[in-house]
Amino acid sequence: MQSSGEDGCLAVDYFTFSSSIADNLRSASLVISHAGSGSIFETLKLGKPLIVVVNEDLMDNHQSELAEELAERKHLFCAHPQTLLHTINGMSLETIIPYHPGEARPVAKLINRFLGFPDD
Repeated sequence: MQSSGEDGCLAVDYFTFSSSIADNLRSASLVISHAGSGSIFETLKLGKPLIVVVNEDLMDNHQSELAEELAERKHLFCAHPQTLLHTINGMSLETIIPYHPGEARPVAKLINRFLGFPDD
């Protein structure tokens, strides 16, 4: 879905579910998302500014832990529903540090070696 502000300057694309959001992410100048790890890392991989809105109703809220850690590392902004407007008004995109995923191969090799599996 799409809506625009009264002055015609702001276009907002939104949806409740999509099996693939890649095209929307590529064309976005700012992404506001829930705190699911797939949504977070897909957006960060594309280098898009991201505000993650944490669902406080989840039990054992691992989403909150991930969002808050990545916000502390300055890869994204973290908000709650009641603080989203304040976050948008106060954010400075210049403070964002690009996210670079780690290399998993050395860790996997170490685990395989520990378990007695041969190196590839």
